[in-house]
Amino acid sequence: MNILGLTGPTGAGKGAVGALLAQKGALIIDTDRLAREVVEKGTPCLAAITAHFGQDVLREDGTLNRGALAAKVFADPAEKAVLEAITHPAIIARTHELLAASDASLAVIDAPALFESGMDAICDTTLAVLAPAAVRFARILARDGISEEAAHLRMNAQPDDDFYRTRADHILINDGDEALLRERLWALLPTLWEEPV
Repeated sequence: MNILGLTGPTGAGKGAVGALLAQKGALIIDTDRLAREVVEKGTPCLAAITAHFGQDVLREDGTLNRGALAAKVFADPAEKAVLEAITHPAIIARTHELLAASDASLAVIDAPALFESGMDAICDTTLAVLAPAAVRFARILARDGISEEAAHLRMNAQPDDDFYRTRADHILINDGDEALLRERLWALLPTLWEEPV
């Protein structure tokens, strides 16, 4: 199994790249989805989050109020680091379980915090998807239905493009439509994965 670490800032198009690779038979491990799983009601992660951030990050039914938590962590890098210290180990453990259970020849770990979490260490190669800030901003507004202020907070809480350029093995610019993204990805694919015959 080849393991590809897929990363990049929010709105750049990691999900679109993952969806295209899934068409080629790749196992896609979406760490955003895993991040939601590990903080479900009754989990050790949710208990640790509540202990640190307070009961006001919970809904009345005891589930995580992601919006309330986001308001606390996206505005404060130190609090974001606390949250990551709680959730990253659980996400990494679940990733290893999924990798072990698959017989796919290519596994893609879609991880916004690939380098920050240390997950790049389990990857054979890494790919960062980048896009101009204005393009990302428009995509975030259309995709997430959040305010412009919230979108800016999210973007500002993430590393700049140089962070990815200096760490990733490969860079894919996603500044156009899906057809252009597919063309660029397929051109890059032979350097990322030797497809089984």
